[in-house]
Amino acid sequence: MPGRQRVIQGFILGAIGLLGAIWAGELPNDIRWVRNSTEYQALCTQVYSTAWTQVREMAREQDQPWAIIMDLDETVLDNSLYQVEITERQETFTMTSWAEFVNRAESGLVPGAKAFLDSVHTLPGGRIIYISNRMAEREAATRTNLESLGILDMDDVFLLRLEKADTKDIRRQESILGTGRMQEIGPQLILAYFGDAMGDFPQDSAYSWGVSKFILPNPMYGKW
Repeated sequence: MPGRQRVIQGFILGAIGLLGAIWAGELPNDIRWVRNSTEYQALCTQVYSTAWTQVREMAREQDQPWAIIMDLDETVLDNSLYQVEITERQETFTMTSWAEFVNRAESGLVPGAKAFLDSVHTLPGGRIIYISNRMAEREAATRTNLESLGILDMDDVFLLRLEKADTKDIRRQESILGTGRMQEIGPQLILAYFGDAMGDFPQDSAYSWGVSKFILPNPMYGKW
């Protein structure tokens, strides 16, 4: 029992120390890494540079409508400011505070994203489909944010979440088959997928990492 008590006391003291660091204005390593490190910038730029080479070559071979499917948050949009704000308020993620942040349309850009998107927008026959778990009612704010960053294209498609049951897999299938919200646009050949979590990618052996699946680093939140 004494040993167990020492472990518990050590855990409590460690937690108090962490909170004390936050109260003193020191951000956790994960947030500081995204906001300040050159390693994060280099990794993201490297992913997008590799992706451009692959997508460009695949697009040249197509004679049918094609698209790439991209997540938004921590893939295209950098929301580390939201993490800073809730940390400074000693809060955790809530849908209310997240919705307020999205509606402000103040997210920044993940390094390398703009150059990649600008390049993809020059390719004939293709479009970008954004499949995000942002709620559909915040599409206007999301478009405003992308427009302010200079990356919104008139042919971009936004398949945001209607409700909890509206999974990313459902929206991916609509994109491929040209059903549901994609009925007017029609079926698309998906050349590549982009995201920051495994749920952003289909379980399809036809796609492989570094060729047609590209993942961005995000240590700030997720399920591991």
